[in-house]
Amino acid sequence: MKQPLSFLFCLLASATVAPKAFAQSKPPAANPRPTETPLEVARLGSVEGGVEVRKAGAAWVPAAPDQALAIGDRVRTLAGGTARIDFPWTAIAVGDLSEVALETNRVLTLRLDRGRIDIDPEQTLLRVVTDEATLSGSGRTLVRRENGTTFVGSYNGGAVVEAKGQEVRLGVNGSTRIEANAVPGVPVSMMPAPRVVTPASDPRYVRPGEVVRLIWTGQDPRYHLEVLPIDSDVPFMSFEVATTEYDLKIPWLGTYRWRVAGRNGVVETQPSGEGLICVVEK
Repeated sequence: MKQPLSFLFCLLASATVAPKAFAQSKPPAANPRPTETPLEVARLGSVEGGVEVRKAGAAWVPAAPDQALAIGDRVRTLAGGTARIDFPWTAIAVGDLSEVALETNRVLTLRLDRGRIDIDPEQTLLRVVTDEATLSGSGRTLVRRENGTTFVGSYNGGAVVEAKGQEVRLGVNGSTRIEANAVPGVPVSMMPAPRVVTPASDPRYVRPGEVVRLIWTGQDPRYHLEVLPIDSDVPFMSFEVATTEYDLKIPWLGTYRWRVAGRNGVVETQPSGEGLICVVEK
């Protein structure tokens, strides 16, 4: 039976008009949420040599002094590079060939993936973690990690190391070594330090950028060299040396200290005494 023409016309009209009406009835698109600015928790106090930063989801880029750092950021140093990370109550020197990350956690946490950090807290230690251990407590402390082993040395005493549910507290110049999936080793005294030869307590005067040869004695296969301001125990240069001599250049005016520690694998000795370098205009 044929439908009346008026009926067919109504069907065609509704097919044409309905999609438009449906489109007009949709609610307006919601405004996109504003991009949240990551919360700053620390800054790069100084950058020497090759240092890079990676924001979450981004590529590695060269670091800059006074650069803000947020949760999720990573910092890595290349051979000869050193980064100082400043927190409100402490500072950390990241030695060369190292990588650290600011972790999302209820407590502000620094993860050391590889290399070496040196902590000089004014109050309690920043919580530091590696795959093998968790470090807290107080006092100037070094942490080194390589090849699945973590070494902790406490210069002033007071560092607490936890692994696999067991804790050890380190005294002055005490240390412990933590292997993968193991409890902390029994605390032992760090081995005796190398001896500074020159320049020693009698300052060496040089001009900015002039070479000053550092010489020390020791029997260790490698050494860790640090150069520090006169008023801080956080080094601005912190790197590995394979010999007992090093030609140092400092481009800034001022008085500086230097010291070394012996290194045998992941284990370090006590730090040496300090030598003095004065960089003057003439």
